[in-house]
Amino acid sequence: MNYTNQQRQRSGKENRGRKQNFLFRKIIRWMQFGVVLIIAIGIGATIGAFISASQHVPIAGEYTPPEATKIYSSDNVLLATVGSVNRQYVKIDQIPQHLKDATIAIEDHRFYEHSGIDLRSIARAAVKDITGFGWEQGGSTITQQLAKNVYLSPEQSITRKIREAVLAVLLEQKYTKDKILELYLNQVFYGSGAHGVEAAARTYFGKSVSQLDLAECALIAGLPKAPSKLSPHKNLEGAIRRRNLVLDRMVEFGMITPAEAEQAKAEKPQIVKTTISNNNSLAPYFTDYVKNYLASNSQLSEDLISGGGLRIYTTLNYQMQKAAEKALVDGVNRAKRAGQIRKSEGNGALVCIDVETGYVRAMVGGTNYGPNDMFNRAVQAKRQPGSAFKAFVYTAAVEILGWDENHIVKGGRFTYDLGNGRKWSPRNYDGRYPGAMTLKQAVARSVNVPAVRTALEVGLENVITYARMLGITAEIEPYPALAIGGLKYGVRPIEMAAAYAVFANGGYYVKPTPIIRVLDKDGNVVYEQPIERKQVLQERTVKVMDKLFRAVVASPSGTAYRTLHNFPGARGKTGTTNNDVDAWFIGYVPGKLATAVWVGNERGHPMKNVYGGSVCSVIWRDFMSKAISIYSETQKNHSATSETEIKERKPETRKPQETSNTPDSTSNEQTPNTNEPAASVVRVRICDESQLLATRWCKSTHIEEFAAGTEPHEYCTIHKPEGLRLTPPTPTPPDR
Repeated sequence: MNYTNQQRQRSGKENRGRKQNFLFRKIIRWMQFGVVLIIAIGIGATIGAFISASQHVPIAGEYTPPEATKIYSSDNVLLATVGSVNRQYVKIDQIPQHLKDATIAIEDHRFYEHSGIDLRSIARAAVKDITGFGWEQGGSTITQQLAKNVYLSPEQSITRKIREAVLAVLLEQKYTKDKILELYLNQVFYGSGAHGVEAAARTYFGKSVSQLDLAECALIAGLPKAPSKLSPHKNLEGAIRRRNLVLDRMVEFGMITPAEAEQAKAEKPQIVKTTISNNNSLAPYFTDYVKNYLASNSQLSEDLISGGGLRIYTTLNYQMQKAAEKALVDGVNRAKRAGQIRKSEGNGALVCIDVETGYVRAMVGGTNYGPNDMFNRAVQAKRQPGSAFKAFVYTAAVEILGWDENHIVKGGRFTYDLGNGRKWSPRNYDGRYPGAMTLKQAVARSVNVPAVRTALEVGLENVITYARMLGITAEIEPYPALAIGGLKYGVRPIEMAAAYAVFANGGYYVKPTPIIRVLDKDGNVVYEQPIERKQVLQERTVKVMDKLFRAVVASPSGTAYRTLHNFPGARGKTGTTNNDVDAWFIGYVPGKLATAVWVGNERGHPMKNVYGGSVCSVIWRDFMSKAISIYSETQKNHSATSETEIKERKPETRKPQETSNTPDSTSNEQTPNTNEPAASVVRVRICDESQLLATRWCKSTHIEEFAAGTEPHEYCTIHKPEGLRLTPPTPTPPDR
């Protein structure tokens, strides 16, 4: 009986084992089928790509330069034609061996070994992407780059990558290595408008490519990695670093000796003034910005952008652009003629942004664009903002501490302990310390001490947080001097314009953009820029800050009153640095346009009587008086957001670091009736010139509000007759 049971058990186990083996074999067969299917699909795709790519392979000698790219304004004015000039085809035997070797060393050192694609380089590039270690060389061969840039569309897809690889193999079969290298060296973009090695040699060194020495060849060979950023006309130091890397690669691959490399590294490049004409560009600083923006924010290659037959439709309004150029040049030239700024180094910048869309409507990066001045101060310059930075200090205080325009701030002298035995006492520009005043008065007069006290009370880190929320990317250290614009490197005008636009549109940060959309030569959309908005400020904060900025231009004691008090709807803030090197006015008209104007001496010499409330506000006024009219006329024809859809972002959930004295009820606090002055405020008549109590002999006066007990108690000493003693009157409380 036991024996029989054992047989049954053994038989059951054998049956289960057979079933499991059958199931396992079935799974294996399905897996094998799946692998075969995937391979078949891959082979099919490859064959399809091979057939498609083979249709793109030109016969020898059929190479033609890319079609010109055209850049248009939003009002359909052709701003620039790019890539239609400055290219001269040269044969391979006219190109120095050093230039060929340098290009191969830095771009594709196995060029003469592979057959179009280099699996070893692809693997090495993948390892570098994963680990962060390895050579500074991508996985694409020279042949692949030629296939991608000349014969394929700019789309990014797996199919395109397969076609690129297949086309590279076909090119290798059809052409000799020397022919492929010749096509590549005549096609690639080298920056500053130069396409091909001959144009690059003449653009940077003023001679034919055949006359270049080793150091010059290495410099040119290094440019295709980032031609706009590494152009010696804009970034000589970066171009030299890249040149030296190329020389190191040439040594590594036995193309030159270490001694030759060191001698070439010691050579200082003799970069010539480019002879490229920029007269064809109606807004050269802006069109340069457009090309750089696309290179950084899209997947379009720089050579395609600069000469690939694209149609780039921008946000710039050409009528506004003309007004901006005239206003800035006239304003800077007036200051030069008056001896206020140096003729050799005085310059300026202006950038105007549509506050609802972030569209850059006008941009002037300097007063004299040309071969020796392509530096765009509106975008690239980092200048000290002075009192214009107070906007972020008071924004933090209004939102975190719940202040309004009638909040009393202290303006008396004080000393701050920086630690390590160092002390700092903030100074007001005029050397006076008026004591307590309303927040509105502090902003209108641009008094420094209240701003520093406010920054310390609300928290320096919170001030930095709000600057970041409003789009400022400058390096900011948490020192008290930041309250009055004492930054390490400075801010960019375009960022200041975008930051102030937040106060003009209800509290939304809108990323500035110069692009609407880009079409390829066949009319297909290859890039479209959405409008990116996110709410960063509460509505109450915006309303209070708007009143403060209005006081700057509308209050008789405001720093921009003289130039802008008659300008309808103007708001803004002046800024002047302690050493009078930089002057600003950043202003806006609610719901319409925000504009930043900077004027300064670029080499650090002080200006004479140049303030944000004088030269800069006049430039702002001259431009905006025309720009607002153009804007209003444009709005009659189409909506401000009709050019593209707005990509709405949710408000950030993070909150600024709270300080110990932050009211718990700030977020629920109702907006006070700020049309009525606070009960602790009194009104007195002030002389515009002396800022003391006015007499009947003062020609220009105004009524001003003060915190009770802080009003002036001395009559004007400029206009009253000598020997006359006057008793100050009792201040009048404000009307309810």
